[in-house]
Amino acid sequence: MTTAVGLAVAAVVLLVGAVLARRRTPRPVPACLVVAGVLVAGAATVFALVAADETLADTDAPVLAWMVAERTAGRTDLAETASLVGGTFFTGGLAVLAALVLALRGRRPRAAVWVGAVVVGSLTIRLLKTAVERARPPLDTRLAVETSASLPSGHALMSALGVGLTVVAVLLLLRDAGRSGPVVRVAIVLVGAVVVLVIGASRVYLGVHWTTDVAAGWMLGGALLALAVALAAVLESRPVEIHPLKGSVDAPVA
Repeated sequence: MTTAVGLAVAAVVLLVGAVLARRRTPRPVPACLVVAGVLVAGAATVFALVAADETLADTDAPVLAWMVAERTAGRTDLAETASLVGGTFFTGGLAVLAALVLALRGRRPRAAVWVGAVVVGSLTIRLLKTAVERARPPLDTRLAVETSASLPSGHALMSALGVGLTVVAVLLLLRDAGRSGPVVRVAIVLVGAVVVLVIGASRVYLGVHWTTDVAAGWMLGGALLALAVALAAVLESRPVEIHPLKGSVDAPVA
């Protein structure tokens, strides 16, 4: 059931993206919708394979075994720190903080979308874990205590979403300030990507998630990020109403 819903959502998002690509819409919207559709379809595929069970067992088990074999005291400390700092509360809170800064800089519609995306991401984690109830890796491989279901990884989903929203906010603010050179932009994106990758990898290293839990979390978080960027672009591109006394100013373009 969850897989069918995911594939249906992906199909609708891809269709809307294709339609909007032929119309006059803010530049990032069609591309963001296509990316979101592809990522949702990828996550739905993971859910379908989990239902088949053996297919992913052959993929997940060797990766977990390799991670366990490569454990050292230093790597364990790094993984525990990444997992602690990369929790859903911190990464979601980071995006909310970015939303607050955006609101103070006059980008209130985008700020509202950022906060809404964090709420949707949190609900998505809870609903999917409850619906799927995939078992976590064996107890003897775990270096941390977790009691919820395994799929999707909440750390992976919320880090992709929260860190991604923060990166986008930083890039927009730098652009508004005229300080957004290509080297700076690439550096910020790379730092964000590394943070997300380390957080997700730490969950597999600690033995509390299968690799495909993390992959599905990354894809769902990326899809929500793309949808949030698209929605914010639409809201910020709407024309401002003309006030008879105050006049009007152009709405900021995403």
